[in-house]
Amino acid sequence: MTTGHNTLTGADYSSESVFKRERDRILHRSWYYVARADPLSPGDRLVANVAGESVLIVCDRDGTLYAHANVCRHRGAQLCAESGPGPKSSISCPYHAFSYALDGRLIGTPNVGPNEIDRDSLSLWSIAIEVWQGFIFVNLSENPPTLLEWFDMHPEASLLPFAHHNMGELRVGRRTVAEVNANWKIIFDNYMECLHCPQVHPELVDIVPLYRSGAVVDDSRDDGGVALLAGSSGFSPEGRSVMPLLPTMTPEAAETYFGMAHFPNMFLDVTGTCIMATALHPTSATHTTMITEYLFAADVVADPNFDPSDVVDFNELVGHQDYLVCAIVQRGVESKYFTHGVLADKDSMIADINERYLAERDG
Repeated sequence: MTTGHNTLTGADYSSESVFKRERDRILHRSWYYVARADPLSPGDRLVANVAGESVLIVCDRDGTLYAHANVCRHRGAQLCAESGPGPKSSISCPYHAFSYALDGRLIGTPNVGPNEIDRDSLSLWSIAIEVWQGFIFVNLSENPPTLLEWFDMHPEASLLPFAHHNMGELRVGRRTVAEVNANWKIIFDNYMECLHCPQVHPELVDIVPLYRSGAVVDDSRDDGGVALLAGSSGFSPEGRSVMPLLPTMTPEAAETYFGMAHFPNMFLDVTGTCIMATALHPTSATHTTMITEYLFAADVVADPNFDPSDVVDFNELVGHQDYLVCAIVQRGVESKYFTHGVLADKDSMIADINERYLAERDG
């Protein structure tokens, strides 16, 4: 029962000072989801905004990924302004051309003699990075636990139950970006409940009948799944798609939808024909960039006739319906009259995540 539980306060959703605190204590201390690794080739740079900290991820010749603070050790210039291809052996500062090996070692200092500075002490500031089943995670704390240890510490948000889908073998077939004028926690809360579904998602409740009741989980099941309309295979118009089933899916399994929220910034949605990985990138107290990558079997993506439009268009429709109401909530919680809201029984997942959020932010 969640009766008597309140939401977070209006300030928790809109204050920049609160955002700074949660950035330092949660977003920079957690295993933060960045993006898929499979689109990266040797030499590629991926510039990620990790809650206000620019992180540079580079791909070595053998496919190894390194993460560094996107800052030159000489005079503090930003090394890379945007993602894209680059040299396969080094990173060069655009200011004074100091150069670094992809693993961060300072290897070149034009016009600066070897005795003027201590190169060995001026490697780039390295950031912990792990790739699990093709998903890139970084952790900005100094001595973080491993990602698997993190999963063990937080089993309620672990991605391990989905490992049997061999997601490292899947490939990004489509990538979308949405700019949402809402606090990241409002978006997270919205994902954790379905009381809004009958009102906001008429197309979605047509293919997930349980959602008409406002419930987000099926208490009669022990696997966390939700049944789709009989004969359906995924999130697409009428629940049917021209896309083939994922290699790990049977027709029976494909009639179930699974969703997982990895706190603090990842949604993973598993359907019969596609797995959707969404990264929430908070940029301020009132704005979040949402990046969704749609994953399919490698041979399906490589097909010259590959066209996932029915799956992508449907999911983007549902996503933008969510983003619209999240922006409405953001405008409301900024009112001086909103001290806090209340949580109903079907909001129990929000109560749980708020408890964890407050413990990590204020503990």
